[in-house]
Amino acid sequence: MMNPQLTSFYERFGAGDGLFYPGHASALVVLGGKKILFDPIVLSQPYDNAWVFYPPQVVDPRWYEVDAVVVSHIHQDHYDVPFLSKLKPEVKLIIVGDRPGFEADITEKVGREVMVVPPETVNQIFPGVKLYAINHESNGIDSSAIVYNDRFCVYHGNDNYLQPESMRKFTQINPHIDVACVPYAYIHWYPFLMEYDDDVEGKTHKERERARLVNHYLDDFLNNVEILNPDVAIPFGANLLIDDGNMRSDINMAVQTPVELTDYAHKARPETAKRVQPMLAGDYYGIGPNGPELTIAQTYEAESYRDDAQAFLASRPQKSASVDGPAVDMPQFLQKLNARLEDCAAPIDNIVRMDMDYRGSKVRVEIDCLTYTASVVDHFTEGRPFHHFKLDKVASSDWLNGDSFLEILGTRRFTLKRVPDLYMPDLLRLVNTVF
Repeated sequence: MMNPQLTSFYERFGAGDGLFYPGHASALVVLGGKKILFDPIVLSQPYDNAWVFYPPQVVDPRWYEVDAVVVSHIHQDHYDVPFLSKLKPEVKLIIVGDRPGFEADITEKVGREVMVVPPETVNQIFPGVKLYAINHESNGIDSSAIVYNDRFCVYHGNDNYLQPESMRKFTQINPHIDVACVPYAYIHWYPFLMEYDDDVEGKTHKERERARLVNHYLDDFLNNVEILNPDVAIPFGANLLIDDGNMRSDINMAVQTPVELTDYAHKARPETAKRVQPMLAGDYYGIGPNGPELTIAQTYEAESYRDDAQAFLASRPQKSASVDGPAVDMPQFLQKLNARLEDCAAPIDNIVRMDMDYRGSKVRVEIDCLTYTASVVDHFTEGRPFHHFKLDKVASSDWLNGDSFLEILGTRRFTLKRVPDLYMPDLLRLVNTVF
């Protein structure tokens, strides 16, 4: 079914220059009539259906008729393999290079040619249309890009939180950015799924960390808007909610809505806030014959947005946490896991405990990051620093049956206890990219 807002956008800007917002971290950029679609989610629901979009993404058959699709990174709320597999051969599928794992994954799963463009290089993707991208400085996953011609420029930030010196490189390539899609939402499992020995102290620590991190990302949004200095800044990526029927759950409340971010901006930095537009799925912006035109279909107050989102979540059928998957060949599972661990380099004095519930039995897998070996154990090793993940039945089934642990983190169907309670980015990078 064709979306009437997209039809209106094409009538106004389809042969010219503009941006249509399908929702979350997706953007349709039109440059001189060329249609470039970033991070579309059309046929998938992220992380074993654990997440849902509100407002829902704009899904339209015309997404198959664009000229190019750019995928920023491998996370499932950006990377829709079934949709990408159905694209016509003439549609360019573009990713940014220097991420061999992502390149191998998309090439294998999509089964078609992928255009890999080098980062920090101006790449002409169509006559007169250029793309310049920067990968995250350290995490090996994310990338951001500007796409532009001589009349219009859009920054697509997905959920790539770059340092200021990296952000400034975009303005050196193109000093005038018309629209900046800037991430701000703290959508993460820490500290909400952490376990602590002392419940009182642990609860206080969680509340303190929640406030610190949520505010940090709101301020990071404003800092990046001031660096990029766009005509319009879209608060990007916040309409992704845990599908637990409760908009006011701890994790969903921590994700500030675009309306709340805009309210925060007006209070904290009113001059910067003049550029911020809380656009939602179906809204658009373009350069018309009389200059810039912004179309926002519906405006919200902060509470009315959450009320509508709560009604949407409450109306959805809830999933059962009980799943009986097929029998797992544990020797084969360990062989594959240990093969991936062979590529790990510097040892880390930490044990990763995977505590699972599968087909009515406890399954414990221990990964020693000093030796990078994984084994099934009856009891976890004591006396060593550890990260102890406890997976529910759904997450246990998913990981044992072949999903990456990055996907398990995305489902939020786990808790984590770490002793000592230290943030260890090198270890978490292994959990995200190897396990």
